[in-house]
Amino acid sequence: MQMKLMMPEKSTLNNIEASVLNMARAKKKHGSGGSNLTAFLDQIQALLEDTMKKNILQRKEQTQYDLDGSYANLSTCTHPNDTTLVNTIAELDEEHVKCRGEQDVMWSDYDSTCIVARQIFENERKALCDAYEQARVFPAPATTCVMNEGTPVPTIGHYLIDMEKYFSDAYDALYLKKQRCDIAMATPFPNEELCGHKICQYYDKEIECDKKQEAFELPACDGHKKYTCGHYTDCYAEKKDVYDSVVTLAQENEVANKAEWRAVLRIECFINALREPEDELEAAIDACRAKTFSTSPVELKYHGAAPAARSCTEVYLQPGSAVFSSAWYAGLSTATPAASCASACCMAEEFNPGYPAGANCPYVHGAAGANLVDAATTTESTTTTTESTTTTTLASGGRRGFR
Repeated sequence: MQMKLMMPEKSTLNNIEASVLNMARAKKKHGSGGSNLTAFLDQIQALLEDTMKKNILQRKEQTQYDLDGSYANLSTCTHPNDTTLVNTIAELDEEHVKCRGEQDVMWSDYDSTCIVARQIFENERKALCDAYEQARVFPAPATTCVMNEGTPVPTIGHYLIDMEKYFSDAYDALYLKKQRCDIAMATPFPNEELCGHKICQYYDKEIECDKKQEAFELPACDGHKKYTCGHYTDCYAEKKDVYDSVVTLAQENEVANKAEWRAVLRIECFINALREPEDELEAAIDACRAKTFSTSPVELKYHGAAPAARSCTEVYLQPGSAVFSSAWYAGLSTATPAASCASACCMAEEFNPGYPAGANCPYVHGAAGANLVDAATTTESTTTTTESTTTTTLASGGRRGFR
């Protein structure tokens, strides 16, 4: 609005110049005006110096200020790469990844000490009981209770002695297999107590890592909402439009200021000409009309065309999205992946990591509750089913064969 008021002094300057030239013509025609003319010229000189020049220079300074400010504003749009969140998120991600690595080491330790070791233990126990089950079958009489050719006499007596020995040996062998199975079934998994503590320690680490993931995703979510390429390009386009408009107005204003500045200097030249003797007045007036006056005091300093907007690639992806997970979590172990979401960008309720349902944590010996993660639970479930079947068979077999 200040720029649009282009030449407010033009009319006044035109009137002053006309008055001065009229005085020049009158002096040439009627002679010197004496002290009255000198006083009038001094008044006009003071008006030019104290008011007209100051007004023009003030408008020039204001225009330069607006020009500089609009150019500086081009750099005030926040580019995603320029925010402090870039470094903050990188540091938080590093802490989260480190924690998941520690969690993975704990899982590997638990897997070998508890899941794999338990499976080996159960397989060995099952093998002993399977051997008993396979032996707990009465032999076919047609092949077992046959008198051997050449049995010494009395044949019946020796035959019965042979049968007694055969079945006594079979009984002893079967009973030994049963004892081994019973002992195996009565022997608990030796790492049971240790594994109870290990899995709870693993869950504690998982909760810690989930919280570190939340600490990482919250600023990432904030950045996704505030610092996008779309926000930056829209902001820059708006600032550039303002700058281009200011440059156009500044150029127009500069032309007006230069014209008024030259008018002031020309009038000052005419005033000085009027102070010359009468015989030199006309030459002095012509010299003022022919003179080229410098406008450097009111010339503006331009910054050139606005630079192109910086290229932009989205830095702050939306947590919970596939592209976010691919960018930040692709390197994590499949055994200890990140939570699917840990921020307000992808969940309505508050993120609250904790122990799995039914977990016996903190570990209490003999307390009811699951103490294995899903993968371990699957293995445990299969083993327990086999174990239950074996135990039932052994119990009924014991009642039938060893009463």
